[in-house]
Amino acid sequence: MYQRKDGLWEEQIYLPGGKRKSLYGRTKPELKKKLLAWQGEQSHGPRLSDVLDQWEASREKEVSYKTLEGYRAPLKRIRASLGDEYMTDITPAMVQAFVKDIAAKGYKRTTVQRPLDVLRMVYDWQITRPDSVVRSNPCSAVKLPSGLEQQRRELAKASDVDLVKAGVHHPFGLFAYLLMYTGLREGEALALQDTDFSEDEISVTKALSWQTNKPVIKEPKTAASVRKVTILDPLKEVLPTWTGYLFSADGGKTALTNTQFRARWDGYCRDVGLADPVEIVHRSRGKNNRTYIRTEWKNRIVPHQLRHEFATMCLDAGLDPIDARDLLGHASEETTRAVYTHIRDSRRQSTAVKLNAFVTGKQYSDSKKSAAG
Repeated sequence: MYQRKDGLWEEQIYLPGGKRKSLYGRTKPELKKKLLAWQGEQSHGPRLSDVLDQWEASREKEVSYKTLEGYRAPLKRIRASLGDEYMTDITPAMVQAFVKDIAAKGYKRTTVQRPLDVLRMVYDWQITRPDSVVRSNPCSAVKLPSGLEQQRRELAKASDVDLVKAGVHHPFGLFAYLLMYTGLREGEALALQDTDFSEDEISVTKALSWQTNKPVIKEPKTAASVRKVTILDPLKEVLPTWTGYLFSADGGKTALTNTQFRARWDGYCRDVGLADPVEIVHRSRGKNNRTYIRTEWKNRIVPHQLRHEFATMCLDAGLDPIDARDLLGHASEETTRAVYTHIRDSRRQSTAVKLNAFVTGKQYSDSKKSAAG
């Protein structure tokens, strides 16, 4: 360990095969700390937090911005719980405890499973790197706790579907109407241009996503997402004549930014009655510590629910899951069957609630009559 002419401290390490590695520090204690960390990596592997950073950086070139955003919350949980550990010191028992701790907080199945999936991918990535000292994946033996509630989006209410139908001529109403009568995903609809439309069909060949706020046109979610969708008569009757992007802020020249889309969707929901006012209590910071109430709007539906409404139409029309799969762009028939099952289950639950309310109300009414008699 010696100090160079430029003031930096350097330590040269001799590796097998005659190779050398140099470590540097601005001070001698800093260099010693780096040396100890390097020695620890040689015997235990790198710390998980360092590999998480490297893995996340590598994924930026391989996945969409939206997918990358989906990694943020799981990575934050992993860093907080296991980030300081060396990768070779992390055991299946530690990962199992990590998963159980998330489940104990009341999160639904998808939220619990996501960090486990990300951690498994990180280990697989590290194992296959050259000269890696990590030999096994501790996630392989870990299972999710039983009884976790599935996170399923509810179907839109019939009254809200009626509002979508009636609101087609409101600003941005065509967007909701198109989703409901085509089953397109949000990004697929926002990427549509006049050249994607023929007299009877829509060619779905691309999708829109956002990098922060900037619109980016990319290939669809899966190969099965490339498809042709029939233009049903209710939609054909309201389609305008236009050039360029169907949904745009500059006459079709460019696609909507994330901010433009959110403003239009929120405005549409308020305009047609699909949003409810909610009073939010705020407390100001400072000497006064004043409490005040502000009214905000909460949308009752999200765009993806209208895609499920189209799936409901397919079910009611008696379409086989194989045919519905092609229209919806699902990668497998099993996915379509799962959607069909979800629709049936939701309807069964709704029916049970209505029936129970009727029976309870009838019994209450009969008891009042008996008491009066």
